[in-house]
Amino acid sequence: MSEGVLDDATLARVEDVLQSACGVTLARSLRRSLETALGRAARSRGLEPDAFLRTLLVREAAAVECFIEHAVIGETYFFRHPEHLRALARLAQTHPAPCFQVWSAGCASGEEPYSIAMALMAEGLPEGRFRVLATDVSGRALQRARDGVYGPWSLRRIEPEQEKRFLVANGDDYSVIPQVRRAVEFRRHNLAVDPPPFMGLGAIFCRNVLIYFPTELAREVLKRFISALAPGGLLFVSPAEVPLTNGLGLETVDAEGSVALRVPVPGAPRAVTPEARLPRLGAGRNQVSSAVPPAGWPQALDDSRARRARAPAWGAKPSTGEGPLTSGTSLGDSRVGSVSGRTASGLAGASVRSASSAAGDFSATGASPGAIDSRGAEGRPSPSEPGTSRPAWASSTPAAATHAVSRSVDALAAEEVPLLERAIIAARAGHFEEAEALAREAAKALVPEAYLLLSMVAEVRGDLNGAVEAVRKALYLEPRLALGHATLVALYRRMERPEDAERARQNALRALDGLDDEHPLRGVETMTAGGLRQALAPVEQAGWHGVR
Repeated sequence: MSEGVLDDATLARVEDVLQSACGVTLARSLRRSLETALGRAARSRGLEPDAFLRTLLVREAAAVECFIEHAVIGETYFFRHPEHLRALARLAQTHPAPCFQVWSAGCASGEEPYSIAMALMAEGLPEGRFRVLATDVSGRALQRARDGVYGPWSLRRIEPEQEKRFLVANGDDYSVIPQVRRAVEFRRHNLAVDPPPFMGLGAIFCRNVLIYFPTELAREVLKRFISALAPGGLLFVSPAEVPLTNGLGLETVDAEGSVALRVPVPGAPRAVTPEARLPRLGAGRNQVSSAVPPAGWPQALDDSRARRARAPAWGAKPSTGEGPLTSGTSLGDSRVGSVSGRTASGLAGASVRSASSAAGDFSATGASPGAIDSRGAEGRPSPSEPGTSRPAWASSTPAAATHAVSRSVDALAAEEVPLLERAIIAARAGHFEEAEALAREAAKALVPEAYLLLSMVAEVRGDLNGAVEAVRKALYLEPRLALGHATLVALYRRMERPEDAERARQNALRALDGLDDEHPLRGVETMTAGGLRQALAPVEQAGWHGVR
């Protein structure tokens, strides 16, 4: 077997292995993503794809575990969606239980549960007054989380004060301090089949997971969540998953423009806020404005010293309207479903990344199956450059990425790892000069994703003009690259250019026109069309209210 040639019957057997292990059924449009995961899993074990496939189909335990690790991709960072964490802290301060308990379901490499603990400590809750339980289906991800060691990519949105207080530098890596680690307990858990680990919880985080479950299973998981929450407890899911909660008796609560779901308190009055009006799918069929060849095309971007971009302060006043956005892998606004941590071929117990969010992340998670082949806005295959696919191992935790980068460039090249994948691995490890050099090399093949990565590196350096110029080059190659237009929304808002931001937002929506919600978008950080469509919705279309 070589990637891309599995017959439907064999592919169905592969999916059955995944479903049996994790309880997940993939949407038809995403099933081919498993071929990419198979190829990477085989390569990681030093086997030919055919040999690995044989061991997988007989359900050899080690092969199944390896396949899961490559079909489920973990990538997140600290203090993603800080508005959710602020809402959580407000609840914790008034919660009557002697110990406020939070469940991070699908915790991936641990940045989310550690951020929860840090946020509660930052708001004055002492150690012992709260407890964070973090679960995931992947044993390897849990071990990385327990180690509590992260590279600069995971810290790209943390505030300096929080970094200084809760992390200890050790060379190029950072370790979570013992006080925070003691507050988080990690366990293996399969959302599809396992009961809740605790009852009477104050809050549950499970974002961008349920959209990859069959509807019936997703609602069963939601019912288990509700049974595990105490009255008044909060549930954080992604915007695309909110409709799954209809009829389950939850209240919707506005959290600084994002959404939280709440278990009603018996006898308490219900809040009334504007009803949710989600964006109409497929609305408008205007053409995307064609990109003008960027000035200086195809000259390289300015080379300035790398520095990590910072998000708004943890305690900063929440933004209103469509307020300031971040970009690159952090594109959208506070309404976008965060990715607590895992992009999956729909894996249970794993949070699916979406792209990233303004006050948090357009990730919405995103994302989408990490193993999938990248596709154009209209479902066209990416250019022949093999690096245009969403790289599974490049999406792993910074620690894993650092390990990968520690190998020589020659070794990676010898393994025929595509240039763009190598560039992403380098970026996640904080080796921005190497990432830029590799991305520029990949860009010579006229790969739009390479320019999106160059934009991300430029933004990390604080070079917003360079970031915009790189995105424009990507759009010149592919005018309907929805994530490219969405990146411009974020960048223009940071540059206080609201008219340009709105124009880019409209272009992004037009690029999504006619695509199914489950359609995986093309980009460095993949996400679904539905996730991005909702992330781009105006605030007046994202209100929430009442009992669902």
